[in-house]
Amino acid sequence: MSEIVAVFWNFEHLHYALMLEKHGQYGMKKAIGRPQPKAVSVEAVMDYARSFGQVLHSEAFGNWHWMSRYAQALELEQTTLVHVFPQDQYKLADVFSVLVHRIKQYVEAHEDVTSIVLVGFNDDYTQLADDLKALGCNLHAVGADELKDKDWQSKCDDYVSYYDVPGAPHRPDQGRRTKSGTPTEIAKYYLRVAAQQGVRMPLPEMMWIGIDIYASFLRDFGQFNNFRELDEECYDQLRQDVPTATMTEVKKIRQVLFKCYLFRPSEDGQISFQESIKDLESIENSYFDLMLKRIANNLNEQVNYQALSLALTGVEDSAKRLEVMHKGMDDQEE
Repeated sequence: MSEIVAVFWNFEHLHYALMLEKHGQYGMKKAIGRPQPKAVSVEAVMDYARSFGQVLHSEAFGNWHWMSRYAQALELEQTTLVHVFPQDQYKLADVFSVLVHRIKQYVEAHEDVTSIVLVGFNDDYTQLADDLKALGCNLHAVGADELKDKDWQSKCDDYVSYYDVPGAPHRPDQGRRTKSGTPTEIAKYYLRVAAQQGVRMPLPEMMWIGIDIYASFLRDFGQFNNFRELDEECYDQLRQDVPTATMTEVKKIRQVLFKCYLFRPSEDGQISFQESIKDLESIENSYFDLMLKRIANNLNEQVNYQALSLALTGVEDSAKRLEVMHKGMDDQEE
Protein backbone atom coordinates (compact mmCIF):
# COMPACT_ATOMS: atom_id res chain seq x y z
CA MET A 1 0.00 0.00 0.00
CA SER A 2 1.35 3.42 -0.98
CA GLU A 3 2.29 5.99 1.65
CA ILE A 4 -0.24 8.77 2.36
CA VAL A 5 1.58 12.10 2.51
CA ALA A 6 0.82 15.53 3.95
CA VAL A 7 3.00 18.57 3.17
CA PHE A 8 3.45 21.60 5.42
CA TRP A 9 5.43 24.66 4.34
CA ASN A 10 7.15 27.26 6.50
CA PHE A 11 7.00 29.09 3.22
CA GLU A 12 8.14 32.60 3.99
CA HIS A 13 11.18 31.37 5.91
CA LEU A 14 12.27 29.11 3.04
CA HIS A 15 11.75 31.91 0.53
CA TYR A 16 13.89 34.38 2.45
CA ALA A 17 16.57 31.76 3.17
CA LEU A 18 16.96 31.25 -0.58
CA MET A 19 16.90 35.01 -1.16
CA LEU A 20 19.65 35.43 1.43
CA GLU A 21 21.78 32.77 -0.22
CA LYS A 22 21.32 34.37 -3.64
CA HIS A 23 21.52 38.08 -2.81
CA GLY A 24 23.31 38.26 0.54
CA GLN A 25 22.22 40.08 3.69
CA TYR A 26 22.18 43.52 2.08
CA GLY A 27 20.20 42.40 -0.95
CA MET A 28 17.66 40.54 1.17
CA LYS A 29 17.06 43.55 3.42
CA LYS A 30 16.31 45.64 0.33
CA ALA A 31 13.74 43.04 -0.78
CA ILE A 32 11.76 42.88 2.49
CA GLY A 33 8.59 44.98 2.57
CA ARG A 34 7.86 44.78 -1.15
CA PRO A 35 6.45 42.25 -3.66
CA GLN A 36 8.76 39.25 -3.77
CA PRO A 37 10.34 37.60 -6.81
CA LYS A 38 9.86 33.85 -7.12
CA ALA A 39 12.71 31.96 -5.44
CA VAL A 40 10.98 28.62 -4.72
CA SER A 41 9.93 26.04 -7.31
CA VAL A 42 6.67 24.85 -5.77
CA GLU A 43 6.28 22.17 -8.43
CA ALA A 44 9.73 20.65 -7.76
CA VAL A 45 9.10 20.42 -4.02
CA MET A 46 5.67 18.87 -4.54
CA ASP A 47 7.12 16.34 -7.00
CA TYR A 48 9.64 15.43 -4.29
CA ALA A 49 6.76 14.94 -1.84
CA ARG A 50 4.93 12.76 -4.37
CA SER A 51 7.98 10.51 -4.63
CA PHE A 52 7.02 9.17 -1.18
CA GLY A 53 3.40 8.37 -2.05
CA GLN A 54 0.00 9.98 -2.55
CA VAL A 55 -0.13 13.61 -1.37
CA LEU A 56 -3.42 14.04 0.47
CA HIS A 57 -2.89 17.60 1.74
CA SER A 58 -0.60 20.62 1.30
CA GLU A 59 -0.67 23.71 3.53
CA ALA A 60 1.65 26.74 3.53
CA PHE A 61 2.17 29.33 6.30
CA GLY A 62 3.50 32.87 6.08
CA ASN A 63 2.74 36.52 5.39
CA TRP A 64 1.18 36.30 1.93
CA HIS A 65 0.88 40.05 1.44
CA TRP A 66 4.13 40.16 -0.56
CA MET A 67 3.99 36.66 -2.08
CA SER A 68 1.41 37.08 -4.86
CA ARG A 69 3.79 35.77 -7.55
CA TYR A 70 3.46 32.30 -6.02
CA ALA A 71 -0.35 32.32 -6.25
CA GLN A 72 -0.70 30.36 -9.50
CA ALA A 73 1.87 27.69 -8.62
CA LEU A 74 0.36 27.10 -5.18
CA GLU A 75 -3.16 27.04 -6.57
CA LEU A 76 -2.17 24.44 -9.18
CA GLU A 77 -0.77 22.27 -6.39
CA GLN A 78 -3.99 22.72 -4.37
CA THR A 79 -2.07 24.18 -1.44
CA THR A 80 -4.05 25.86 1.34
CA LEU A 81 -2.55 29.21 2.37
CA VAL A 82 -2.53 30.23 6.03
CA HIS A 83 -1.82 33.93 6.53
CA VAL A 84 0.07 34.98 9.65
CA PHE A 85 0.42 38.71 10.31
CA PRO A 86 3.95 39.89 11.15
CA GLN A 87 4.55 42.22 14.08
CA ASP A 88 6.60 44.41 11.75
CA GLN A 89 6.36 44.56 7.95
CA TYR A 90 10.15 44.42 7.80
CA LYS A 91 10.33 41.17 9.76
CA LEU A 92 9.20 37.65 8.91
CA ALA A 93 5.91 36.43 10.35
CA ASP A 94 6.32 34.32 13.49
CA VAL A 95 4.49 31.17 12.44
CA PHE A 96 5.97 28.81 15.04
CA SER A 97 3.04 28.38 17.42
CA VAL A 98 0.27 28.21 14.84
CA LEU A 99 2.30 25.90 12.59
CA VAL A 100 3.19 23.41 15.32
CA HIS A 101 -0.39 23.32 16.61
CA ARG A 102 -1.85 22.89 13.14
CA ILE A 103 0.49 20.05 12.10
CA LYS A 104 -0.10 18.03 15.26
CA GLN A 105 -3.84 18.67 15.04
CA TYR A 106 -3.93 17.48 11.42
CA VAL A 107 -1.90 14.33 12.02
CA GLU A 108 -3.98 13.33 15.03
CA ALA A 109 -7.16 13.77 13.00
CA HIS A 110 -5.89 11.84 9.95
CA GLU A 111 -4.58 8.47 11.06
CA ASP A 112 -4.17 7.36 7.43
CA VAL A 113 -1.34 9.89 6.93
CA THR A 114 1.92 7.96 7.25
CA SER A 115 4.48 10.45 5.92
CA ILE A 116 4.92 14.16 6.59
CA VAL A 117 7.01 16.43 4.35
CA LEU A 118 8.05 19.62 6.16
CA VAL A 119 9.48 22.41 4.03
CA GLY A 120 11.56 25.32 5.34
CA PHE A 121 11.88 24.27 8.99
CA ASN A 122 14.86 24.83 11.30
CA ASP A 123 16.25 23.81 14.69
CA ASP A 124 13.33 25.45 16.51
CA TYR A 125 11.17 22.51 15.47
CA THR A 126 13.18 19.56 16.82
CA GLN A 127 10.55 18.80 19.46
CA LEU A 128 7.91 18.71 16.73
CA ALA A 129 9.94 16.01 14.99
CA ASP A 130 9.93 13.88 18.14
CA ASP A 131 6.18 14.41 18.56
CA LEU A 132 5.42 13.39 14.97
CA LYS A 133 7.55 10.25 15.23
CA ALA A 134 5.70 9.35 18.43
CA LEU A 135 2.51 9.54 16.37
CA GLY A 136 4.01 7.02 13.92
CA CYS A 137 4.89 9.34 11.04
CA ASN A 138 7.82 9.08 8.66
CA LEU A 139 9.43 12.52 8.57
CA HIS A 140 10.88 14.01 5.37
CA ALA A 141 12.21 17.56 5.08
CA VAL A 142 13.35 20.15 2.56
CA GLY A 143 15.71 22.76 3.97
CA ALA A 144 18.26 25.41 3.03
CA ASP A 145 21.76 26.38 4.12
CA GLU A 146 20.63 29.67 5.65
CA LEU A 147 17.94 28.14 7.86
CA LYS A 148 20.28 26.98 10.67
CA ASP A 149 18.79 23.49 10.65
CA LYS A 150 21.67 21.13 11.52
CA ASP A 151 19.93 19.65 14.58
CA TRP A 152 16.68 19.48 12.64
CA GLN A 153 18.36 17.45 9.89
CA SER A 154 19.40 14.75 12.36
CA LYS A 155 15.78 14.38 13.51
CA CYS A 156 14.43 13.65 10.02
CA ASP A 157 14.18 10.24 8.37
CA ASP A 158 15.07 11.94 5.11
CA TYR A 159 16.46 15.45 4.60
CA VAL A 160 17.33 17.21 1.34
CA SER A 161 18.57 20.72 0.70
CA TYR A 162 16.27 22.70 -1.60
CA TYR A 163 18.85 22.92 -4.39
CA ASP A 164 19.25 19.13 -4.23
CA VAL A 165 15.56 18.55 -5.01
CA PRO A 166 15.19 17.14 -8.55
CA GLY A 167 13.80 19.85 -10.81
CA ALA A 168 14.87 22.74 -8.55
CA PRO A 169 17.07 25.42 -10.16
CA HIS A 170 20.83 25.31 -9.79
CA ARG A 171 22.39 26.84 -6.72
CA PRO A 172 23.32 30.51 -7.31
CA ASP A 173 26.83 30.98 -8.69
CA GLN A 174 29.17 31.72 -5.78
CA GLY A 175 32.01 33.19 -7.79
CA ARG A 176 33.94 30.07 -8.80
CA ARG A 177 37.42 30.62 -10.21
CA THR A 178 39.35 28.37 -12.53
CA LYS A 179 41.86 26.25 -10.64
CA SER A 180 44.91 24.64 -12.21
CA GLY A 181 47.14 21.98 -10.68
CA THR A 182 47.51 18.23 -10.46
CA PRO A 183 44.53 15.96 -11.20
CA THR A 184 44.14 15.42 -7.44
CA GLU A 185 44.00 19.17 -6.79
CA ILE A 186 41.58 19.77 -9.66
CA ALA A 187 39.40 16.87 -8.44
CA LYS A 188 38.95 18.68 -5.12
CA TYR A 189 37.96 21.81 -7.03
CA TYR A 190 35.44 19.81 -9.08
CA LEU A 191 33.84 18.52 -5.87
CA ARG A 192 33.44 22.12 -4.68
CA VAL A 193 31.73 22.93 -7.99
CA ALA A 194 29.41 19.96 -7.44
CA ALA A 195 28.54 21.24 -3.95
CA GLN A 196 27.81 24.71 -5.34
CA GLN A 197 25.47 23.03 -7.84
CA GLY A 198 23.60 21.23 -5.08
CA VAL A 199 25.34 17.83 -5.00
CA ARG A 200 27.07 17.05 -1.69
CA MET A 201 28.89 13.76 -1.92
CA PRO A 202 30.61 11.40 0.48
CA LEU A 203 34.24 10.55 -0.35
CA PRO A 204 34.45 9.53 -4.06
CA GLU A 205 35.67 6.03 -3.20
CA MET A 206 32.71 5.55 -0.87
CA MET A 207 30.25 6.86 -3.46
CA TRP A 208 31.60 4.39 -6.02
CA ILE A 209 31.22 1.46 -3.60
CA GLY A 210 27.71 2.68 -2.81
CA ILE A 211 26.77 2.53 -6.50
CA ASP A 212 27.93 -1.08 -6.61
CA ILE A 213 25.83 -1.83 -3.52
CA TYR A 214 22.73 -0.33 -5.14
CA ALA A 215 23.36 -2.49 -8.22
CA SER A 216 23.20 -5.53 -5.93
CA PHE A 217 19.67 -4.48 -4.94
CA LEU A 218 18.51 -4.92 -8.55
CA ARG A 219 18.28 -8.67 -8.10
CA ASP A 220 15.62 -8.49 -5.39
CA PHE A 221 14.49 -4.87 -5.40
CA GLY A 222 11.06 -4.27 -3.95
CA GLN A 223 11.90 -5.58 -0.50
CA PHE A 224 12.24 -2.08 0.95
CA ASN A 225 9.13 -0.36 2.28
CA ASN A 226 10.78 3.03 2.84
CA PHE A 227 14.07 4.85 2.48
CA ARG A 228 15.02 4.13 6.08
CA GLU A 229 15.09 0.39 5.37
CA LEU A 230 17.05 1.05 2.18
CA ASP A 231 19.62 3.14 4.08
CA GLU A 232 20.03 0.51 6.78
CA GLU A 233 20.74 -2.24 4.24
CA CYS A 234 23.21 -0.02 2.38
CA TYR A 235 24.86 0.85 5.71
CA ASP A 236 25.30 -2.83 6.63
CA GLN A 237 26.88 -3.63 3.28
CA LEU A 238 29.02 -0.49 3.11
CA ARG A 239 30.58 -1.19 6.51
CA GLN A 240 31.85 -4.52 5.20
CA ASP A 241 34.13 -2.56 2.83
CA VAL A 242 34.52 0.62 4.88
CA PRO A 243 34.21 -0.14 8.62
CA THR A 244 34.35 3.58 9.49
CA ALA A 245 31.36 4.48 7.26
CA THR A 246 28.57 6.45 8.91
CA MET A 247 24.83 6.65 8.29
CA THR A 248 25.30 10.28 7.19
CA GLU A 249 27.52 9.07 4.34
CA VAL A 250 24.96 6.41 3.44
CA LYS A 251 22.25 9.08 3.19
CA LYS A 252 24.51 11.21 0.98
CA ILE A 253 24.95 8.26 -1.39
CA ARG A 254 21.20 7.79 -1.62
CA GLN A 255 20.53 11.52 -2.04
CA VAL A 256 23.00 11.70 -4.95
CA LEU A 257 21.29 8.73 -6.60
CA PHE A 258 17.91 10.34 -5.92
CA LYS A 259 19.05 13.29 -8.05
CA CYS A 260 19.86 10.80 -10.81
CA TYR A 261 16.12 9.96 -11.03
CA LEU A 262 17.03 6.40 -10.08
CA PHE A 263 13.80 5.72 -8.20
CA ARG A 264 10.19 5.85 -9.31
CA PRO A 265 7.04 6.37 -7.26
CA SER A 266 5.91 3.05 -5.87
CA GLU A 267 2.59 1.50 -6.84
CA ASP A 268 2.66 -1.18 -4.15
CA GLY A 269 4.15 0.72 -1.23
CA GLN A 270 7.73 -0.46 -1.84
CA ILE A 271 10.77 1.35 -3.20
CA SER A 272 11.56 0.56 -6.83
CA PHE A 273 13.95 1.60 -9.60
CA GLN A 274 12.97 3.33 -12.80
CA GLU A 275 12.31 0.79 -15.56
CA SER A 276 15.39 2.01 -17.48
CA ILE A 277 17.68 0.95 -14.62
CA LYS A 278 18.63 -2.62 -15.52
CA ASP A 279 22.21 -3.18 -14.35
CA LEU A 280 25.32 -1.68 -12.75
CA GLU A 281 26.27 0.13 -15.97
CA SER A 282 22.93 1.93 -16.19
CA ILE A 283 23.31 3.15 -12.59
CA GLU A 284 26.86 4.33 -13.30
CA ASN A 285 25.71 6.10 -16.48
CA SER A 286 22.94 7.89 -14.59
CA TYR A 287 25.46 9.01 -11.98
CA PHE A 288 27.97 10.20 -14.58
CA ASP A 289 25.27 11.98 -16.56
CA LEU A 290 24.19 13.94 -13.46
CA MET A 291 27.74 14.89 -12.53
CA LEU A 292 28.71 15.90 -16.05
CA LYS A 293 25.75 18.28 -16.05
CA ARG A 294 26.51 19.63 -12.56
CA ILE A 295 30.31 19.88 -12.91
CA ALA A 296 31.57 19.75 -16.51
CA ASN A 297 28.79 21.95 -17.90
CA ASN A 298 29.48 24.61 -15.28
CA LEU A 299 33.20 25.09 -15.94
CA ASN A 300 34.75 27.98 -17.82
CA GLU A 301 37.68 25.89 -19.01
CA GLN A 302 38.34 22.59 -20.74
CA VAL A 303 37.44 19.58 -18.62
CA ASN A 304 40.26 17.51 -17.14
CA TYR A 305 38.63 14.07 -17.39
CA GLN A 306 41.31 12.37 -15.30
CA ALA A 307 40.55 14.80 -12.49
CA LEU A 308 36.80 14.38 -13.02
CA SER A 309 37.14 10.60 -12.77
CA LEU A 310 39.09 11.04 -9.52
CA ALA A 311 36.37 13.32 -8.18
CA LEU A 312 33.58 10.87 -8.99
CA THR A 313 35.18 7.46 -8.35
CA GLY A 314 38.49 7.97 -6.52
CA VAL A 315 40.52 6.62 -9.47
CA GLU A 316 41.28 7.82 -13.03
CA ASP A 317 39.99 4.67 -14.76
CA SER A 318 36.72 6.25 -15.97
CA ALA A 319 38.32 9.27 -17.67
CA LYS A 320 37.77 8.05 -21.25
CA ARG A 321 34.23 6.95 -20.51
CA LEU A 322 33.39 10.36 -19.09
CA GLU A 323 34.93 12.10 -22.09
CA VAL A 324 32.88 10.01 -24.54
CA MET A 325 29.67 10.62 -22.56
CA HIS A 326 30.33 14.37 -22.38
CA LYS A 327 31.02 14.60 -26.11
CA GLY A 328 27.78 12.72 -26.75
CA MET A 329 25.89 15.26 -24.63
CA ASP A 330 27.43 18.14 -26.61
CA ASP A 331 26.53 16.47 -29.92
CA GLN A 332 22.91 16.08 -28.84
CA GLU A 333 22.68 19.78 -27.93
CA GLU A 334 23.98 20.73 -31.40
